[in-house]
Amino acid sequence: MNLEESIVVINANLGKDIVKKLIQYTDYKAKQKLKVQHGLDTNIRNVSGYHLDGDSISDKVYFKHVMRIIHMFIKNYTIKFKHADVRQLNQVDLLKYTPGGKYEIHVDHDLLSQRTLTCIINLNEDYEGGDFIFCNPVTNEEYKRVKCKTGTIIFFPSSFLFPHKISPVTKGKRYSIVSWLI
Repeated sequence: MNLEESIVVINANLGKDIVKKLIQYTDYKAKQKLKVQHGLDTNIRNVSGYHLDGDSISDKVYFKHVMRIIHMFIKNYTIKFKHADVRQLNQVDLLKYTPGGKYEIHVDHDLLSQRTLTCIINLNEDYEGGDFIFCNPVTNEEYKRVKCKTGTIIFFPSSFLFPHKISPVTKGKRYSIVSWLI
């Protein structure tokens, strides 16, 4: 098995109503630039976002919607990888990339986060740029590019073997959800 087989890309019909509501909620909540691990560096990560924290009733409602979407499609991953022991949704972030928005090469697992599986849910396709790119863990060279459509869901291990990045958005706004399972 090669690393690319551990990346599962699903083109799902999420329903226009829920997608519209998620985009509206993201627009409403994602007002601040997200930070990288050691502070805010827009040369590395230039995206506005919001962490669904569960303190408000609205956050709880949207968290449940995202959880329902993930649980509908995680079966495609766990059927293929029987030892993927993921039981709990750890975090949900709503993201909005505007022109110039990007996230340079990084991995999602570290000593503080303990993430096992990453899930990306793309909410729209009316933008340019913003491709999801997987890089070779040794050379950092691109080996897989995903041009996300509305409803594209990507599952992949959060480990150091799956460095990835978001290419700069050049036109429009890219809305997505990133979540992690442990």
